[in-house]
Amino acid sequence: MTELQIIGLTRFAYPGLGGFQSGHETVEARVAALWAPERLEARLRSLEHVTLRTLAAQEDADFRLLVVTGEALPQPWLGRLEKLVAALPQAELVRHPSMNQRHAMEETVNARLDPDGPPAMQFRMDDDDGVGRRFIARARELFGQVRPLWERHRRLCLDFNRGYGLALTPEGPLIEPQMRACLGVAQALFLDPSIRRTCVHFPHHKLPSLMPVLSMTDAPMWLRGIDAWNDSRPDAARLRPPTDEERRDLERRFGLELEKIRSSFPGSTRGS
Repeated sequence: MTELQIIGLTRFAYPGLGGFQSGHETVEARVAALWAPERLEARLRSLEHVTLRTLAAQEDADFRLLVVTGEALPQPWLGRLEKLVAALPQAELVRHPSMNQRHAMEETVNARLDPDGPPAMQFRMDDDDGVGRRFIARARELFGQVRPLWERHRRLCLDFNRGYGLALTPEGPLIEPQMRACLGVAQALFLDPSIRRTCVHFPHHKLPSLMPVLSMTDAPMWLRGIDAWNDSRPDAARLRPPTDEERRDLERRFGLELEKIRSSFPGSTRGS
């Protein structure tokens, strides 16, 4: 098995400046937006049932996930977040002071990388995104096949192009099958471990101009969360209920527990 230092990065309502398309001039303005109770409730649901669930289902469990939030995230949200993160053995909750997003992630990731160790694989996931159960395993396998290219450039991107737009609703999931290049989800960056820049320093849509990119289109590998608070404003008009085959794909390929998601909404009468 190819030896790698694999680190995933999820920012949960981290109120640092920069790093988002929606601009806020002050930390206070960003806190007001990110820590709105309705938003936190929705993102805790997606973090539990999509992000952490799909990582818990990985066939290759040899990775780390850093969940970064603000050091002043209030209760009850902090306690709920701590409980969710503690349930995934590979996950670590990092409470970081508010500062520039990229600088904060650089401090967080590099403190946990051995600069003299094996190649680093980094991936980012928003707190409403998910990946296929074979994401880590396939990324490791494919890196072994193209390692000579990485040895030449010391940086390489593996980009899975297919997946689903996904919205969680009390009536069940809504989806849209998509093929998108360099979306930023299910995207592995292989970097020399001495490089201090992290996966958030390289804009995902500009990666083909920054390093070699290997695109894989053979199977769906990502779930892109869609809700009222998306920074990138995806088009939700094409979302629809999944077919029976697509429901099976969500459950088997990604490990989602659709009835548990449904029952997580207030007023649900359906069991898990």
